[in-house]
Amino acid sequence: MLKRAHIPFINNLRGVAALSVCLFHFIYSTVNYVTDQTVLNLAYYGQFGVALFFVISGIVIPLSLLRSDYTFYNWPKFFMKRIIRIEPPYLVALVLSIALILLRKQFLNETTKEISVTQIALHLGYLIPFFKEYTWLNEVFWTLAIEFQYYLIISILILFVIKGKLIGRLLFYLIMLAMPFYFTDTNFFPPYSALFLTGICWSFYYEKKINTIEFIIVLIAACVVVYFKFGHVEAMLGFFTIITVQVFNTRSNKILDFFGNISYSLYLIHPLIGASIINILSHTFFLSWQKPLVISVGLGVTILSSYIMYRFVEKPTQLLSKRIMY
Repeated sequence: MLKRAHIPFINNLRGVAALSVCLFHFIYSTVNYVTDQTVLNLAYYGQFGVALFFVISGIVIPLSLLRSDYTFYNWPKFFMKRIIRIEPPYLVALVLSIALILLRKQFLNETTKEISVTQIALHLGYLIPFFKEYTWLNEVFWTLAIEFQYYLIISILILFVIKGKLIGRLLFYLIMLAMPFYFTDTNFFPPYSALFLTGICWSFYYEKKINTIEFIIVLIAACVVVYFKFGHVEAMLGFFTIITVQVFNTRSNKILDFFGNISYSLYLIHPLIGASIINILSHTFFLSWQKPLVISVGLGVTILSSYIMYRFVEKPTQLLSKRIMY
């Protein structure tokens, strides 16, 4: 198996995940706009792009830690790298979310969401799930809270694996497989731990921390837990994503690579820009032949906006994050 510092296919998968979620929100966010059942059925599966993002995170974060001689003493640097990487685009999206809500309230007299200083402050620490009286200002932000909790947990638990002993790995697997049954609130990381584990076990295998048999056993066990927790779609997605990564990890498609590069920005702002444009235009352009054009306009503006955000916000912070060495 050829090993590379960068796995091109992973970035392609990011592009697929982001576009899938966009498709789902663009079709379903404007209620009763798209009525073709075939389109609705196809777009329905786009929501599982979130699960794909979780599997991808399960791969890339452990890979980074395993390749960097990570120890607990490096934890502050690890966390600083993650904050620099994810926080600036998130803050931009948060500002856009607030601006959009205020604009809709001003010009459309919408009063569905009230914004308070406390609510904004809770967003800064991904703490909304801990306070039931507050909601996210952007519907996709909940997944960032899951990811943030994952960073906290994996940065500790992976120390059991780095030491290279079987008992440590077994303890790691047991914790990750048991969490979904003991912590059931889906606003938090534990219910998704087995889904992340599908990617984590492949990273262990790719880095030769475990053999083929152990990899297959853990992957199947993780998928079984995902099946009982969420269903067959998520379980199959986790399993076949890992198999696909194993087979095609050195492959890359230029178009998907582009979308992979802007995937984080695309994911953050597509409900703010694309979905809003589609919602506004849907009141004027409602003929059957106009609807695909409206959705295309929403997608096109979102892609352009995402690229600008990637180019001037996300990419500079990526480079800054890479300068922090363990």
